[in-house]
This record gives sequence, structure tokens and C-alpha cells, in this order.
Amino acid sequence: DIYHAVKLYKCVIKLVDHWVAPYLELGRIYQERREWKPAFHYYKKTVMLEPNLREAWWSLAIAATALKKERVARSIWNKFGIREMPQTGEGLQLAYNNTFEILWMKAQDPAKGHILSIPHPDSGFRFRDVVLYERKPIGYHVVNQQRIPVYAELGLFKRSPYQTFSCLLHAPGPEQLAKLEKLCFSARLGFEIWSNAARSMVVGNPQAFPEYYSRSILPPEQAGQSDSHEHVLVGLAATHEAEVLHVLDAWEIVTLGSYSDLCAY
Repeated sequence: DIYHAVKLYKCVIKLVDHWVAPYLELGRIYQERREWKPAFHYYKKTVMLEPNLREAWWSLAIAATALKKERVARSIWNKFGIREMPQTGEGLQLAYNNTFEILWMKAQDPAKGHILSIPHPDSGFRFRDVVLYERKPIGYHVVNQQRIPVYAELGLFKRSPYQTFSCLLHAPGPEQLAKLEKLCFSARLGFEIWSNAARSMVVGNPQAFPEYYSRSILPPEQAGQSDSHEHVLVGLAATHEAEVLHVLDAWEIVTLGSYSDLCAY
């Protein structure tokens, strides 16, 4: 178990303090547990003993980012030749309660990014949270026939002021959905159709590098054969409930649509 492994590695270090392996393993253990202060300590020891170990340098930068040692992290990213991050959204996987969720994320640097989607309330994350992540793809999200890399989150870096809400839209048409999205965007609220969330649709071959599919790739007869008479669950994000009510009331007036079951989380 982890407890005895940590004790064993620390005993080995006392006996052979110049051997790099136990320092690296302790760094990995503490990173897995998201205990960033000891992870930083042991990764730093690792690179002092083995300066050419790229994995340890990379993990040291992640730990430095988590501890807000931005200057240290930036100097390491520079060693890897990383100056700019992609300007397009990328995939982020949240794992919780024996399930997972694929979100959109905008990377700020190779170790942190902010969430562009509205996560499920059970995930513990919010719209616009800044999260730590491991920039090694764990799979691909297939959207509009494009494969978007998906990365694993490593914990919360900075909490967003946004709160999560949801409601049911009664048989909305495409134009009504588009109008609500536009109203939310104008009011600086988050908006997402949770009915289309990609949580468990995974390519069938367990040996393959996983690809996650949103419902939008399904044929029309499977993806939404009764869009005209089904309720649609949407997620909304705002700093106050009054902002959500204002947008939904305006949407009802403009589109003659209706909603119910507004919930705050």
C-alpha cells in the first residue's frame, strides 16, 4: 500500500541518498495524491541528481504551478521550448463518482487552464474554474469529425465566482435554443445543453487509445428524432440567480418558449 511504499522509499534514501529512483517514485506518489509541496521537494531532488530526466522536470513544473511558484514553472516551460498555448478549446476529463465527463478547456499554460463548459454539479467544479491538468492526452473527443485531445484534471487551482444552475426547456426548436445561447452570451452567463453531454460514450475496443463521442455525431434519427416534443435539460452559470431569471424571462418573451424546474447547485 501507499503508506508502506512511502516509508520504504524514505528508508532507501537514508541508506543510499544519491540513488535517483526513490526520489522520483516519491514525487509520483505525492503528485497522484495531489500533495504538491512534498511532490515539488522530491521532484527537485530528482532533477538535482539526474538533470537530464525530462519527466521529472515536467512534473516539477506542474508542482511549481500548483504551489504558485510561477517563475520556477515558467523557466522550466522555457527549457521545453513552450512559449504559447493553443488558442482553441481542448478537452478536459473530470472523473468522479465512478463516472467521467468531457469538458471544453482553454489552456493558460502547460499545467493549468480554465473551464469553458458547465460541469455537472457532482464533479465539484464550476464554469470558469482554473484547474490543474496533465498535458499528456488520455484520449480524444470526436466533435464534428475532428479529434480533440483530452487531458486529465489534477485538481482545482482557482475557484470561479460562477454558480451552477439548470432548467428544463419545454420542446424548444433550434432557433429558440440559439436565441437562449445568444442571450446568455450577451449577459456573460455560461450556457450548455446538458442533454448532449459526453460522459460515457466511449469507443468499444478496450485496447485502443480511447475516443469519446458527443451525441452530436449520431445520425439525426438517433441523436434527436423527437426534438420538437422533448424537453431539453440545459446548464446555466451565473454569479447570482437573478441574472439567470432575467435571461430566462427575456427568452420566454422573445421566443414564446417556456421552462420549468430551475435548480441552483
